[in-house]
Amino acid sequence: MNFDVFTSELAWVILKTVSSIAFVLFLVSFVLILMNKRLQVRDKFLWLLGSLLLPILGPILFITIGRTGH
Repeated sequence: MNFDVFTSELAWVILKTVSSIAFVLFLVSFVLILMNKRLQVRDKFLWLLGSLLLPILGPILFITIGRTGH
């Protein structure tokens, strides 16, 4: 059995899955950030920048603690 092919295919599946999750999280946080009436424009910009630079952690942080607008 050729384990190199299996490992390579598994790595691509994992990469595609993580990338898809990161993209969906970014889209959800993008809409939530722009629709949030409590955040000032500067705060929206910073959250969007953070979501772009930290593709998984940024949206999760916004969804959990950033939606309050404090």
